[in-house]
Parts: sequence; C-alpha cells; structure tokens
Amino acid sequence: MAAFPFRINIDQVESSLRDVQRDFHKINDTLDMRREHLADEIVENMVAGYEYVNFLLDKDVNLLRRSGYIHYLELNHIVLCGQGKRNRKNYQGHIATTTERFYGHKEFSIKHLRLWDLAHTKKTAWHRAAGSYLLQISRPQLFLEGNHRTGALMMSCLLVRNSQPPFVMSIKNAKAYLDPSSLAKSTEKTIWGRYYKLPKIKKKFAQFLKQQAHEEFLMPAG
Repeated sequence: MAAFPFRINIDQVESSLRDVQRDFHKINDTLDMRREHLADEIVENMVAGYEYVNFLLDKDVNLLRRSGYIHYLELNHIVLCGQGKRNRKNYQGHIATTTERFYGHKEFSIKHLRLWDLAHTKKTAWHRAAGSYLLQISRPQLFLEGNHRTGALMMSCLLVRNSQPPFVMSIKNAKAYLDPSSLAKSTEKTIWGRYYKLPKIKKKFAQFLKQQAHEEFLMPAG
C-alpha cells in the first residue's frame, strides 16, 4: 500500500507551467519586481522537480527531517542544474558551495528550518508550507540560488503528504505568488523581520495557498 493516497499529476503541472511561460511577458509587466524569462530549461527542470517529489512521496521522505535533507538539496540541484551527469559535472563548484551553505550557514541553515517546522507541527498544512517557504526565501536564504523554485517543490511535497493538492504556478495565480515572494526575499531575518513582517506575509500567503488547492493537480497513488 502506498504511504500517501495521492501523487502529483505531472501532465497537468507541465500544462500549467507552459501556459505561464507563453504569457510570462504579460505577467512580468504586472509584477512589483520583474523576473527572468521562463526559459524551456527552467520549465523542464521544474517538471523534473515535481517528478522527484512523486518519488519522495513513494519513499515516504519528509524533507524537513534529517533523513530528507539530502533530497531537499537534490531538489535545488534539479531546478538549477538538471539531472544529467554531464550537467552536474559542469556545476560541481556550485553544488559544493550550496551544500556547505545548506548544512552549515550560521545565520540560517536547514537545522533552523527544521526547528521551526517541529515547533509548528499542529498547524495546518498551508500554514506550515507558507512559513517554511517564507523562511527559506527571506534573507539569508537557504540556498545560493533557486530558492523560489525549490520552495514551490518543498511546499508541494508537504501539502501532498497532507492529502492537499500541490502548489503549481498558473497564469491566474502568478502575480499573487510572485509579489509576496519578492517582498519576503527582501526581508531580513532580524527580530523585526521574523516576528513582525514575515508573520503578516505568512498569514496572507497561507490563505493564498489554500485557495490554490486545485484537484486537477492530484491523481491517485499507483
């Protein structure tokens, strides 16, 4: 029997991301902070990341427990470097630096994110996903690069583990996702940031995630 009753519908995910890619020049004009164009490589790597989340669901991997850390790192490597051995060889220096930061950054590393999650286990899946995501992308960020994309996959893994649809960017939700993400990215993890600014963003972002719970992105396990 599968550990969880649902998996991510990869075809629906790719369709949504391709729609965003086609209209991204229009979406970009509406954003508070413009973003880089969604190149084919970015979309392909994100689809591969969602496929990897399905693998993690099959293996009952919790990204925010010690046994899941290596897989959390792998999601970041996938969105930035792809999966081919040749690509990974070209990014060896980046991967080594990212790994060191992920485990050992004094101000914010995976252990800090894990402790936050452990303190909020009784909260809703949307609250925990929003809080973990905003902590990951605020300053200092968990990864050198690719925090937003890796964060979307992390949230999706957490949500589906709790029988909720994954978060997938669409034409309709792109601005509502990217604008608060930009605001969080510019927020420092000072006392003011962690206890005043980020909680306000988190409250709205958790509600946003709940509103994005679209069943078409789920399919039965197996």
